[in-house]
Amino acid sequence: MRITVLTYSRRKSHLIKKFIFLIILLALISTATISALSAFAGWNLIHPERLSILDFSANIVPSYNDVSFKDINGNLTLKGWYFNVTGSNKTIILAHGYGKNRMHFGEETIHLIKSLLDKGYNVLAFDFRNCGESEGDITTFGVYEKDDLLGAIQYVKGKGSETIVLMGFSTGASTCILATADSNDVDAVIAESPYSDLNTYFEQNINSLSGLPALPFNKPTTLATFLLSGIDPDEASPVKAVQAINPRPILLIHSKDDSKVPVENSRSIYKASASSTITFWETSGAEHEEIYLANPKEYVKRVTDFLEKL
Repeated sequence: MRITVLTYSRRKSHLIKKFIFLIILLALISTATISALSAFAGWNLIHPERLSILDFSANIVPSYNDVSFKDINGNLTLKGWYFNVTGSNKTIILAHGYGKNRMHFGEETIHLIKSLLDKGYNVLAFDFRNCGESEGDITTFGVYEKDDLLGAIQYVKGKGSETIVLMGFSTGASTCILATADSNDVDAVIAESPYSDLNTYFEQNINSLSGLPALPFNKPTTLATFLLSGIDPDEASPVKAVQAINPRPILLIHSKDDSKVPVENSRSIYKASASSTITFWETSGAEHEEIYLANPKEYVKRVTDFLEKL
């Protein structure tokens, strides 16, 4: 009987060890799989597919000049279009969103540009690094794109612009806030659907871009993206930078129905600004980057009303 009990105990102990080993092995496999998928997603996020510049009907486009200029550090050549209003010393610089190019809204971008030209503003529409026809091989969600935008500011200033307005969409909107905080040459900002803090946005919402489930992938994808790109997310926090813009006016635009960059991002920026010169148009009925497309007349009116007060 004693031998039977000992044999049973040994078998039980052996099974427990096997079970523990199996759990550890599964945990290691799971961790390795999550890490590999997160690294793959991070790599894809900083290397989005370049969109070609859209061919559009020649009869709808105002006259423009093909232009090129350097980022503020002189490292990369950026390409774009400059639309000139004769005798104007006012310029709006358009900053497109993630994975897009100077034609952020496709052909509809031309109609938006026309409405800005009608208000007497020159318009510079250009491609951020690693987008469109510009140089560069990595996208950094506003961290290094800020240097591109500062280069654009320097370019239009060199062309005689005395009033400079930045107008950005999504990641471009966040980049506008970051660049304005670093530049005394910008007179106003129009920011549609910005993120408020890059690190927070990634950890909470990057699944909308990565295509992976939020749990358990958002945090490891965030870490992988920042490691692979070499960027410091603390350098991309519009909610911290916005106070440096005061008292220059800001127009925030965001839809309550934005599922990619929730409206709470703009609410946080608006609250952090604590300035009487910031205006917040909180709309609804449109997804991310679709506010202008959903209601172009009201969009243009809100923007031009803001510009007329400068």
